[in-house]
Amino acid sequence: QAELGKPRRNCYTLPGFDFAYGLYIERTDGGVPGAIGHWDVVKPRTISSVQRKPRDFITMNRGAMKAGYTTAREFNLYYKAKDIRCKDQCTRFRSPPKLPADFTFGLKPGPSIPFYDLLQHKYKELWMEQQRILTAALRVQKKKKGPARDTRTTFLRKQPPPANEESFWHLPYLEKV
Repeated sequence: QAELGKPRRNCYTLPGFDFAYGLYIERTDGGVPGAIGHWDVVKPRTISSVQRKPRDFITMNRGAMKAGYTTAREFNLYYKAKDIRCKDQCTRFRSPPKLPADFTFGLKPGPSIPFYDLLQHKYKELWMEQQRILTAALRVQKKKKGPARDTRTTFLRKQPPPANEESFWHLPYLEKV
């Protein structure tokens, strides 16, 4: 039960003064002396085995073609027999381009916009003026009248249809009459 006249406690008790929050990892944790004394508490790992250089497939393919191999199986057998590795200058990827130390990536910033022009809505007014000019030009272009189109009547006046010639063809069964 809660004590009389006091609110009930709804929290846990805190650990003692000797308690340390967080995880303790033996390999990487140098403790307070490591953090205060120097930053590289973790010693860098040494590479135990020397990495092998990548295969030089260009040279191996050229040699296989000179030897007369054509199938994939023959090429694999040639690769196993003559394992040629890249020299020091042979690299898989291109090296990054040489850039000056003060080079900045990205787009150059545009000219700064005067704040006074923004307050006056100058850019809105310029845009509105351009739109007015554009609509006026379209209206003038629409009002221009082109040449009058020919109607059927004017077309027939210029080029009358040919006169119908009398047909002398008769039905075959009327020929004997």
